[in-house]
Amino acid sequence: MNIGVFGGSFDPVHNAHLRMAETALKEFSLDKIIFVPAYVPPHKDKLVASGKDRYNMLCNVTKDIEKYEIDTYEIDSQKVVYSYQMLDYIKSKNSSDTIKMIIGADSFNQLLSWKNSEYIVKKYGFIVFPRPNVETDVKSPYYKYCLFSKHVMEDISSTQIRQYLKDNKDISVLVPQQVADYIKINGLYSD
Repeated sequence: MNIGVFGGSFDPVHNAHLRMAETALKEFSLDKIIFVPAYVPPHKDKLVASGKDRYNMLCNVTKDIEKYEIDTYEIDSQKVVYSYQMLDYIKSKNSSDTIKMIIGADSFNQLLSWKNSEYIVKKYGFIVFPRPNVETDVKSPYYKYCLFSKHVMEDISSTQIRQYLKDNKDISVLVPQQVADYIKINGLYSD
């Protein structure tokens, strides 16, 4: 099987995340996508919503899609987990499968700063989505190990959504209705 692993904060999950997953399935003939919400990513001090809330939001928008799974390895670890550790864990559960990590061009441009990035790119590789206003570093030594989508990712960020909520702006075009409802019911991102 060909598996796409999509790690991230998902704080909250938004339409661009879901369109990336859907596009990756089709464009790269993936058999499934495993979403892996982070406990706390190595490059951030903390996340706003709890692991449970971020997991629940992901469940709400992926539960009816047969080719989507969520793995709580990082949340359950309750510590910083590096991408190479998470990918090795996913590989241990899917030993005969091909695994690629799904990232945006902004993350691709920062790969040299990732822990064990050369190991990741040579053992697994990446599916990279272009982002608006982000120039992909074609001179990166990792470029040849990656698959690049023809589809530019929408310019949506979880940071933008949280700011909209603080400013009492409408987020209905940025997140699925289930996520908007969950945020409202649970009072997330309101302070």
